[in-house]
Amino acid sequence: MPSRKKSLYVVLKGHQPGVYQQWEGPEGAKIQVEGFVHAVYKGFYTAEEAYNWLKSQAKEPLPPPLKKWLTEQEGKAANQSSQSLNSHTENHLNMGGTVIFTDGATLGNPGRGGYAAVILQNQSRREISGGFRLTTNNRMELYACIAALESIHPPQKVLLITDSAYVYRPMRQGWLQRWAENGWKRRNRKEVENQDLWQRLYRLCQHLEVEVYWIKGHNATLENERCDRLANQAAQKPNLPEDQGYQIRNAIA
Repeated sequence: MPSRKKSLYVVLKGHQPGVYQQWEGPEGAKIQVEGFVHAVYKGFYTAEEAYNWLKSQAKEPLPPPLKKWLTEQEGKAANQSSQSLNSHTENHLNMGGTVIFTDGATLGNPGRGGYAAVILQNQSRREISGGFRLTTNNRMELYACIAALESIHPPQKVLLITDSAYVYRPMRQGWLQRWAENGWKRRNRKEVENQDLWQRLYRLCQHLEVEVYWIKGHNATLENERCDRLANQAAQKPNLPEDQGYQIRNAIA
């Protein structure tokens, strides 16, 4: 079996820092480091490996060629992510499912809070939003999902799209199910925070087939950006109600 060949060489410190497609030859990385005292360079099999290493080394401002290459890689990754999401969304809708984009926001944390969702279903599109006078960002991220799921009728296949790791990880990695089975306690036996909302979300997931999908926030995803604006607008509205779950928890604390 032939050995893998490295396809990229990053010269962080050398005669001409940059990313090179080969080691040998006049266009290679080797001549950029030969004779250079304390040269810093490394070879990689993939652009992703090179990107991750370079990001980990960037304790000081990068030379312009490397900074430009990092920016280009980030742009490519964002484009690929957008294409993947668009394809996933289209396939889900074509199969008769519901697609939900969500977001939550607070003005201060805790502070005035808002939540929002965009719901795509059966060739239709609708928006929902609301807010509370005092709450947290995590609660608003959760509440956005709950409000959207409560607005549709089971049985439904739902693609739930969030930019919140706080929401995504427990749903994706099985923590939510484990918390429910353990009486809403973590492995360290401490109470799950915001369990009033997690319990509501869990009950909804028992009646709906929910697939959760994470995207990076503020990454030019149209419906995600719309949710962000709606959530922030909702947080600024007058006469917002109390978030009773938050008030009860803090009154006990």
